[in-house]
Amino acid sequence: MSTTERVLVLGASGMIGRAIQEEAHRGEEVELLPASHRDRPGHVHIDYESLTTPEAWARVLRDQRIGAVVNCVGIWTGTVEQFELVQYTVPVALFDACSQLGIRVVHLSALGFSANSPLPYASTKARADQYLMDHCAQGVVVYPSLVFGSDGDSTQFFLNLAALPLQVDFGFPRNLQPVYVREVARAVVDALRADSPQRTVECVGTHPISIPEYFDALRAGMGLKPARLKLKLPTGCGKLLFQAGESLGAHFVNRQTWVLLETGTQSGRQNAAAVPYDHFATAADRRMTQETQLYWFARLGLAFLWLWTAAVTYYVWPRHETLSWLDSLWHGLGTPFWLAASCALDAAMGMASLLWPRKRLWQAQFALTAVYSVGLAVALPWSWGHPLGPLTKNVAVLATMLFLAMQESRRGR
Repeated sequence: MSTTERVLVLGASGMIGRAIQEEAHRGEEVELLPASHRDRPGHVHIDYESLTTPEAWARVLRDQRIGAVVNCVGIWTGTVEQFELVQYTVPVALFDACSQLGIRVVHLSALGFSANSPLPYASTKARADQYLMDHCAQGVVVYPSLVFGSDGDSTQFFLNLAALPLQVDFGFPRNLQPVYVREVARAVVDALRADSPQRTVECVGTHPISIPEYFDALRAGMGLKPARLKLKLPTGCGKLLFQAGESLGAHFVNRQTWVLLETGTQSGRQNAAAVPYDHFATAADRRMTQETQLYWFARLGLAFLWLWTAAVTYYVWPRHETLSWLDSLWHGLGTPFWLAASCALDAAMGMASLLWPRKRLWQAQFALTAVYSVGLAVALPWSWGHPLGPLTKNVAVLATMLFLAMQESRRGR
């Protein structure tokens, strides 16, 4: 391609999109124009989902003087209609526009997908791939296996599982062939630079491995010893677990992930030149997993504390004593209604800690705990000097809430 032409990178803010930009900057032959549907510094704003016709895409490509396109856009969760729009309708319109203008398009897909898949995520990608091959002579489809990139959501999911002291094996075969993100980026940039690139490019790791073997390799990269506790469960148990995760709204523990793990993402060839699996993760990834584990310990600990307090206060502790404490806090609070209301509030905080983690939640809990503490300090001054610290322990609880609030800000970014 000409050095005067620009390459539009759709999905540039994602893990693979960022890696493509880093790889392209190593040379001078490719000028990239990163695009995002959000307003991001250094990115051109493109409302991807609204461009459903070739004419709409053609105007964008002409206005931006685009000579080639890289499409990294994809979604992991959504309705059938959303998958159809984002992963088929819009890409097909883009492919038609590129074909009409004689523009090369490099499309990111994934290994192991079929147009007949029951998963809309997989079927829409496979249908779009086939359309590109049939209708765009300058189209290239890059098929990566499971991609490892430390800043990717799916990678962090696998890293956090690998770092756990207990490893669970559901009996999957050696059907994964993970690939390092830099190799995928290199394949995309090579396809842009080549005069006559291959129409399809597979990006895979050195050899197929099983999930437990992949976890062992990630642990080795993070400097962790192999997990001592390994539990092998029937495949049906894993399926039920992932279905339960979907019911609870888990992002990766769902039916879609289960089907993809069963299907696998391996290639029919070895790739000895690929980055070894035990070189994927680093000490920095270990620190990330430790922070994540600490976050979950703190979050689950607070959830237990709120729920246990609500249950014990309402069902176990002598009611007359609790009512007396409430009345000493504020005259008139020592009634069954306010007792039930305070227990319901505590229980709600516990459930929210499990199901609705937000910075605002931890801030609200901090404020509520601070009010409780001040009120008890005034009404029950003896609690300050109690050897078991029924009140002074709230200092640690408040610190935990501050930690969670700060972690939510980082996790959100």
